[in-house]
Amino acid sequence: MTAIRWHHASLTVAEIDPAIAFFSAVFGFEPLFIERGMRDDIIALTGRDGLACDFTQMRSEAYPLILELIAFTSDDGARPDADPLPWRPGAGHVAFHVDDFDGVVAAALAHGAEALGKAITFPGGRSIYLRAPGGAFFEIEYLVEA
Repeated sequence: MTAIRWHHASLTVAEIDPAIAFFSAVFGFEPLFIERGMRDDIIALTGRDGLACDFTQMRSEAYPLILELIAFTSDDGARPDADPLPWRPGAGHVAFHVDDFDGVVAAALAHGAEALGKAITFPGGRSIYLRAPGGAFFEIEYLVEA
């Protein structure tokens, strides 16, 4: 059996540049590369003619995960409306464990994120869901170390 390893998590955004700026400023991610106007490969991957995308894969020294941001466009101009919450099947979010919950939440809001609701406190930590510029959902959590 061959080894299976986690490579990246991908978030769909409306526009690539504001999303790159946000995840760089708040979480320290830097692009490994940015590709604009990918057409043939994204049509092959999705099976949808007329689709194109801009995307990046980003890395931060603080996280072992590669974060991919992808903004799709269509020749016919069609684009689904953004979800107001990550509740539709297929939608998702990434979560960042932080040491300074209030400081990181404040930084995210100052850089254009919006909270979906309120922060919650639970045995062992705190958590909040937010939407980044570009529409991607993410979570900030603080977990008490045992």
